[in-house]
Amino acid sequence: MAIREPSPGTASTATAKADLSVTAERGTASDVTAGGSRGREWLGAAAAAPPVRRQRRAWVRLLVALTSSTALLGTAALVAAAAIVPPIGARRIARDAAQQEVVSQLGPDERVVARAFASQRRWTDMWRESFGVVVATDRRLLYVGAPPTPLLRPREDGPTELLVESYPYDAAFTLEPRTLFRGYVRGLVLRTPSAQVDFIVDDGSWTSALRVSQASGAARKAVTRDEEVLSATTRAPAPPAALYVPYLVRRGETLTGLARRFRTSPDVLRQLNQLSTDDIKVGQRLRVPKVEGDTLP
Repeated sequence: MAIREPSPGTASTATAKADLSVTAERGTASDVTAGGSRGREWLGAAAAAPPVRRQRRAWVRLLVALTSSTALLGTAALVAAAAIVPPIGARRIARDAAQQEVVSQLGPDERVVARAFASQRRWTDMWRESFGVVVATDRRLLYVGAPPTPLLRPREDGPTELLVESYPYDAAFTLEPRTLFRGYVRGLVLRTPSAQVDFIVDDGSWTSALRVSQASGAARKAVTRDEEVLSATTRAPAPPAALYVPYLVRRGETLTGLARRFRTSPDVLRQLNQLSTDDIKVGQRLRVPKVEGDTLP
């Protein structure tokens, strides 16, 4: 049996293949080691840095801002409307209750001369409108109104709470038609020495409001005239004096003090100088009785 020895070329080829296989294995192992190192570095960087957010476009941000502002303005408008606009039917209910209260407020033999529907907006009611009626009788001016419905709680069942204001004609007041709220609405302005009350009148009740103003004005003039006549008939005449002299009012002096100084009464000084009140001013010239032994300027 013959034994064939490998040829030199075949041995070289096998050796080369073995060397290539070892080199490939080493390369694969180094690649795996390098890949693992790069993977750990990437994971560490991803854990350290936050994810990048996609920024919205400018028109998207503007649209979101406008939508939020519109929602807030709409909510505020709804709250304001609920506070200002009265509930449906509140005007009619308040006016009916006010007219019934006027009938119960009238005294014996007191009669209504003129009346007009009116309303008020008071700061104590957060400028919400309350409805009522202004009445001029033959004795006084009367206003009856129903306060607005509470915002935070419903009005309890039962009789309507009413506001009643009475102004006798012998009191000091005036009632005049005027424009209110910078000319946007018309109404009646009631002025007293200590306060002012505004009544809002709509166009349908304006003619009636003018009649109320005229009736109250005429009644007040009649009462004032009667008081003057009565005062003139019951007032005691001034006592005769030997001589009346002029006197110039100084700072700090009063009519009562001058009457005491010149040995007379305030009523006499009012008659001598045709004064309706005891008010006098600095520099005012008065007639006073001459008193012996008193030095006058």
